[in-house]
Amino acid sequence: MQPILSSRGRDFPWARGFTTLELLCALMMLGILAALAFPAFSNWMPTYRLKAATQDLFSNLQLAKATAIEKGCNCAICFGQALGSMVYDYVIFVDSDNDLEYDPGEQILIRRSWTKDNFPGVSFDPSKGGGDGLTFLKNDDGVPAIAFQASGIPINNTGGLGMGTAFLINTKGKGNKVVISSSGNIRIK
Repeated sequence: MQPILSSRGRDFPWARGFTTLELLCALMMLGILAALAFPAFSNWMPTYRLKAATQDLFSNLQLAKATAIEKGCNCAICFGQALGSMVYDYVIFVDSDNDLEYDPGEQILIRRSWTKDNFPGVSFDPSKGGGDGLTFLKNDDGVPAIAFQASGIPINNTGGLGMGTAFLINTKGKGNKVVISSSGNIRIK
């Protein structure tokens, strides 16, 4: 009977492993590739987060509009809204008393804090929109706000047609904006 494995390891190539030198070379090449890829990744991540936060705001504004139409009531968005001890980038709620101000007991649909919700490094661009990155009129609480009516048309705090822009920026200085037109069209620019 013949042995299955040769003591030299040359008779059966499938029985042979990698040498320590081969493993070290492979690990060194992976390290070099990782070192080359890291700068590209670190530049890519802020851009990805900006796009994701912009899409998130766009989607949530669409949700507010759809909720207003579905429920037949105003659905408001307040930017920089304080709830308890936390200030959120924006809060979307069913505005049961139509004052574009969050009151305890009103149904909250979305509370978004970009720092806590997977979008660190994204904020409203303070160089635009009057210093807060927003062009929406402020409500009586001094918070930029807009609401969608049951018709899907946005209104502002005075009851007039609401429209405005949210300017977003990341840590690399790149920006996007979400625009709400007076007809209720929401778009990303």
